[in-house]
Amino acid sequence: MTREIPSGVIAMLVTPFDKDGRINFTALGEEIAWCVRNGAKGIVVTPSIGEFAVLSKSERVQCLEFCKDYADKRYPDLYLIATIASTNTPETIEYAHIALSLGYDAGQLNPPYYWIPSKEEVYEYYAAVATAELPIVVYDNPMLSKFDITARLAGRLAKIPGIIAMKEVKTDRQRELEPLFQAIRGRVKVYTTFRAFTTGMWLGSSGGFINVFALPFCVKMWNMYQTGDLRAYRHMEEIQSMVNTVFPRGGENNPNHIGTTKMAARVVTDIPMGAPRAPYRLPEHWVEEELRAKLPQLQELISRGNT
Repeated sequence: MTREIPSGVIAMLVTPFDKDGRINFTALGEEIAWCVRNGAKGIVVTPSIGEFAVLSKSERVQCLEFCKDYADKRYPDLYLIATIASTNTPETIEYAHIALSLGYDAGQLNPPYYWIPSKEEVYEYYAAVATAELPIVVYDNPMLSKFDITARLAGRLAKIPGIIAMKEVKTDRQRELEPLFQAIRGRVKVYTTFRAFTTGMWLGSSGGFINVFALPFCVKMWNMYQTGDLRAYRHMEEIQSMVNTVFPRGGENNPNHIGTTKMAARVVTDIPMGAPRAPYRLPEHWVEEELRAKLPQLQELISRGNT
């Protein structure tokens, strides 16, 4: 039976590696448990920050199998999303079938990457993958896929049977987010990135697909928003502003994005994440030192008003 994708915060998992560059499944399990303790309603396995593009097919399937088994035994209510993206339609459909056979609730995929596709090719790609019967989350991240899903195209995609949601990383309210919400018209749920989390809520989002390091801060903002207390909104914006200040910019304009993400995830969760796959590397030491210096202010800010 198909489960409805939950509103709230869904965690984008980092894929931890050991010192030899192999997947650290012990740390991956600890990461899932940490996400649940900190309020995640669901998880995305091997997303872009989970380095799906540098994992072999067998590694991707192992991650899907492990996370499904781990969650089933401990958190049966956790909503599970598999990243099924690939460079071509047949392989993406194959990953969709694998995720469906394992019992995943949905699959997330960005437009095909490497060669830049046309709008019609992207539309046909999603329409074809949706026939695999796995509910689909559209992921728009133009800097990584090299394709920009416009508001108009998003509106068309939202009409495809089987597409249930969209994760959007763009942050400009007037030029990007308002037209997106208007084009989709509530046909599917929209989730934003952590950098536009409060903006998304004001526009009617269903929450966010959030980098693991920003999870507790977005959960705090989401829970405050649900109270309907106008006095909390200023506090929410204070948290949003500090989150954007504390954490370095992401994939949209940070060449060291994956290394910075793995470092930040380790600092916030205290779980060993390892280095990214070569040639990518961890950031310079000063980046971590700067994060550690700023993080206590953010942690104090979200603790304010807790009961």
